[in-house]
Amino acid sequence: MVDILIFGAHPDDAEIFMGGAVLYMKTLGYRVGVCDLTNGEAGTYGSGDSRRDELKKASALMGLDFRMTLDLQDGNIRNTKENRLKVIDVIRSQRPKIIFSFSDELIRHPDHKYCGEIVRECSYLSGLEKIGGDDPPHRPDSFIAFPELTIKKKPDFIIDISPFLEKKKEIIRCYSTQVTAEGEDDSGTKTLIRSNNFWEILEARALQAGVMGGVRYGEPFYSPNPPLIPDPVISFSRNIV
Repeated sequence: MVDILIFGAHPDDAEIFMGGAVLYMKTLGYRVGVCDLTNGEAGTYGSGDSRRDELKKASALMGLDFRMTLDLQDGNIRNTKENRLKVIDVIRSQRPKIIFSFSDELIRHPDHKYCGEIVRECSYLSGLEKIGGDDPPHRPDSFIAFPELTIKKKPDFIIDISPFLEKKKEIIRCYSTQVTAEGEDDSGTKTLIRSNNFWEILEARALQAGVMGGVRYGEPFYSPNPPLIPDPVISFSRNIV
């Protein structure tokens, strides 16, 4: 069982969109797990097998306590009863306090859209006794969302990832079929993620979120409920000019 459970549509989603937050939460002693809905087999580069191997390396480097793949069809995730029941089973078996997945704001990739939609619904449905399953009902305390690469809406809160950005990049580079190595020639690339521009966008996202949070680098999140602030002086002090 874990304290925090992250749902991504593909291997590397958790790493790209909130890898820094995972590293930070591990320093706080929380048990963190990831569930990938697909193997990413429809990607332009790599295969389901190669991405499973890359996932193992990334998971070890992040220090995850749990990771599994639901083997839904990459490129064809849909919000169906069958898929909801699969997600509910994972939530009930792991019994997290907090769940993370994609925001519903201006999503580019359809798999990301449906992943966030399914997980948001199941974070409630998993607590209903009359929906059967192998494990007893469990409803997490909160569902928290993260955006894709571009921050289009003001976040509800920021997690400071300043000490972790370089390690986050190292973890993402475990997916060597998907992203460029440092200094690699990307002139023949067919995708944004497998380009050197991707790394510039990733850092710009962290800089943008960091500025909003008053730190060097941050990751943005959205919550249906306002977070409780134990110390407003610390929370609203600006550490950078």
